[in-house]
Amino acid sequence: MKPREMLNQRKKVYLMIVAISFVTLAMLTFLDEYLPRSLFNVILLGSGTVFAVGILLVYIGIKCPKCNKILGLKFVFAEETLIHCPRCGINFDEDSL
Repeated sequence: MKPREMLNQRKKVYLMIVAISFVTLAMLTFLDEYLPRSLFNVILLGSGTVFAVGILLVYIGIKCPKCNKILGLKFVFAEETLIHCPRCGINFDEDSL
């Protein structure tokens, strides 16, 4: 398995966590009047916490497979231009692990 495939798999999982919690928060804005206040608060705190943790995972959870340097948003938004790790120089497109 190539390092880029491993990083892309991790990125997809983290972005899926963020997306699902964001959709839950968006649905709560419309369900505010129809849910009991205690249930609304529990779901709001839970999905808000998961959203914040997902954002942190996207930022600090994507690391180089070789040197464990945090790639974070560099890899998420510059996938096509980030060919090598800035620290150790591993090529993400070669079978180097």
